Amino acid sequence: MEHSHRRKERLYLKLIFGALLGLFLLIALIWSGRDLYARWQERRLIRRAVAAMEHGDDATASLAARTVLQIKPTSASAARIVAEIAEKAGNRVALDWRRKAVEFDPRSVNDALALARCALQFNEPGLAEQALAGIDEQGKQTAGFHAVIALQAQTRRDDETAAREWERAVQLAPNQTDYQLQLGMQQLRSGNENQRDAGKAILTKLREDQKQRAAATRALISDGIAQHESAQQLLALAKDLQSYPEATLNDRLMYLDFLHQAQLPEYAGYLTKFQADVVDNPTELGALLEWMSKTNQNLLALDFVKQIAPEKLEKWPVPMAIARLYAQLADWNKLEAVTKDANWRQAEFMRHAYLARALRGRDKPAAVEHEWGQATKQAGNQSASILALIQVTKEWHWEKEMVDLLWSLTADPERQREAIQALYQYYGRTQDTQGLYRILVRWAEIAPDNLNIQNNYAQVALLLDANRDEARKIAADLYQKAPTNAAYAATYAYSLLTKGDARQAAKVLTSLTPEQLRDPAVSAYYGLCLAALHDDKARDFLAAGQQAALLPEEKKLIDKALASLNSR
Repeated sequence: MEHSHRRKERLYLKLIFGALLGLFLLIALIWSGRDLYARWQERRLIRRAVAAMEHGDDATASLAARTVLQIKPTSASAARIVAEIAEKAGNRVALDWRRKAVEFDPRSVNDALALARCALQFNEPGLAEQALAGIDEQGKQTAGFHAVIALQAQTRRDDETAAREWERAVQLAPNQTDYQLQLGMQQLRSGNENQRDAGKAILTKLREDQKQRAAATRALISDGIAQHESAQQLLALAKDLQSYPEATLNDRLMYLDFLHQAQLPEYAGYLTKFQADVVDNPTELGALLEWMSKTNQNLLALDFVKQIAPEKLEKWPVPMAIARLYAQLADWNKLEAVTKDANWRQAEFMRHAYLARALRGRDKPAAVEHEWGQATKQAGNQSASILALIQVTKEWHWEKEMVDLLWSLTADPERQREAIQALYQYYGRTQDTQGLYRILVRWAEIAPDNLNIQNNYAQVALLLDANRDEARKIAADLYQKAPTNAAYAATYAYSLLTKGDARQAAKVLTSLTPEQLRDPAVSAYYGLCLAALHDDKARDFLAAGQQAALLPEEKKLIDKALASLNSR
């Protein structure tokens, strides 16, 4: 009886262990199946995304890739697709996705190179260096690596290195026509005639390649314009370019422009055909009207507009192109009429801007202020909208409004550098030293490693007697880092002069070469130092300095120095 009981216990234990083992096996099977399903889904969706991108359907490709990332957040393939789409759109988020692709597949040379290229695209040379530093020796022997080094050299304007690296890339991948195209374009930029001829030969050969012919022809046209080649040659190239099936609207507009400039009889017929081709495409129609406006054919464009059905003229961006025509003709009544009660939907801010232009033309300042305020308010902090407003303020010569918009753009991390540079050029052109100081304070904050910017900031601060102690310290530090840099030496010498140490200031500049001292900008400061020492040689240097592009404060310093010399 007892033996029978033990047998039952063993049987139950076996059944329990068997059930547990079966459960574990079932869980393992389900988990394995889930993993297999996830991998199958990843491959399927990635194939869909790639196919969509090949057909230009980036929206579908992005949706498929992001679905993959929901299933498998560490999918390098999906990260690459999202990054590529962002790169095409000019969106800096591409950098984050390129970093993730490298993180998900750290041994991939292609991902490291793609990150470096992306970094260069968005002006992040430091990140590009980091990405390249992580590539092993075998990866550095690839054509792709040399291609990225060439791009890196181009950003530094090192044409010699760029040409050499593109040539190496072509040697390693002789069938890669993209590299041939880049080599040809790079050689065209060379000052060496043999190099230029070689580049032209490469590009001419590539015109036989269906994939590269359009880009090669554009490069030859651009070079031909720069080299003032015959209009007949350029026209022939432009005619070929616009005939390619892959030709863009801009290619066709360029050919139209050549015909117009040369006043050829074919112009009228080509324009008529162009007009018929674009009348049902609002984007292309707007572009044609804009081109006609830029080429002072506003009345002809308006005659064309009268022949178009009203419903077609309401589609964006045609309304703005028509407004531009009236603005160019200074027909303020018509401009007000087409903008006052219209609805430009996503571009309402531009409608308010053009209405403001019409009202200023009709001398209604209060209404102008209201409409322009609406334009800037609706543009908000969207950099694309602000840039569009900046463009029209340039066309209308509204300098105050342009400057205000540029200052608002300095808060945008993606656009602040170009906005700051534009403001710097504006204040320099208008000789507004206070404005220069304001923008240099901002520039120095975001570019602490840019020694030239730091020097310009120190120089202007000293001229305005603003933050003098900080400016003197910066000037001294820069001179210590690069004592042979004439600009840094001049700023440091002036900082010493402001402390009353004219002898040491003159000594600093005396250490420069005669050629450096003959630079008018440097001569001016050397003359100031010599004048403070009552040295008659100062006259020649001050006279040379007057030939420089001086700020008002610098001109006053020179006038004062000359007056003191003349009073002796």
